[in-house]
Amino acid sequence: MFALFSKEIKSFFGSLIGFVIICTFLIATGLFLFLIPSSDNSNILENGLSSLDPLFSMAPWLYLLLIPAMTMRSFADEKLLGTLELIVTKPVTELQIILAKYFANVVILALTLLPTIVYFYTIQLLGAPAWNIDTGATLGSYIGLFLLGAHFIAIGIFASSITKNQIIALILSVTLCIFWYIGFEFISQQNLLGEFDLLIDKLGISYHYYSISKGQIDSRDIIYYLSAIAFFILLTKLILSARKW
Repeated sequence: MFALFSKEIKSFFGSLIGFVIICTFLIATGLFLFLIPSSDNSNILENGLSSLDPLFSMAPWLYLLLIPAMTMRSFADEKLLGTLELIVTKPVTELQIILAKYFANVVILALTLLPTIVYFYTIQLLGAPAWNIDTGATLGSYIGLFLLGAHFIAIGIFASSITKNQIIALILSVTLCIFWYIGFEFISQQNLLGEFDLLIDKLGISYHYYSISKGQIDSRDIIYYLSAIAFFILLTKLILSARKW
C-alpha cells in the first residue's frame, strides 16, 4: 500500500498538473486577499480587519474546481490505460488501493494549505496591535477547510472510479461537490419540509464547515466529515468490485 501511495505522490508531482493546481490556489488566494480590489471586503488590506475569514470563504469555491481536477485521473486514467487490472494483481486489496490514492491526495491537499500560514503570519504583523487575530477561530477554520477538502477528495475519487474519461470524471466530481457544499443548504432554505429543513441542512458540508469555522470543534462535525468520507470510499469500493460481475 505504501508503494502505491508513494507512486501516486510521485505521479502527481511528476506531471505539470500538480504544480499548476498548487500554484493556482496560492496565486488566486494571494491576489484576492491582498491585491485585487473588491466590493465584498475580501481584500484584507482594504477592509482593514486582521482576519483570515476572506480566505476561508473563498477557498472552498476554489477547491470545488481544483480538487476534482486533482482527483480526476485517480481511476479514470488507470482504466483508460488498462493498468488497473495490473494493480489489483499485486498483494493489495481494493480498499488499500483506494486508500493509497485517497491519502496521497490528502497529503497534496495539506501542501496547498501549508504555505497559507504566511498569510496568517502577515496579518498578525499588520494588525494594530500586532498579534491580535483570533487564533482559535483561525485554527478551527483551517481544520474545517482541511476536512472539507478531504470530503471533496473522496467525492472526486468516487467520480473517477465510474468512468474512463477524465473530463467526465471532472464534471461529475464538480457537480457532486457543488451539491454537497450548497445543495442541501439551498433545499433547506426553501422551507418545503417544515421541521425537517434543519435536518436537510445538516446533511450538507456548509453547515458543518461554518460550525467548525467559529472555532468550536464539535465532535458531531468531525463525525459528519469522517462518515461522509467513509461513505464515498465505500461507494468507490463497490464500483471497483462491480467490474468482476
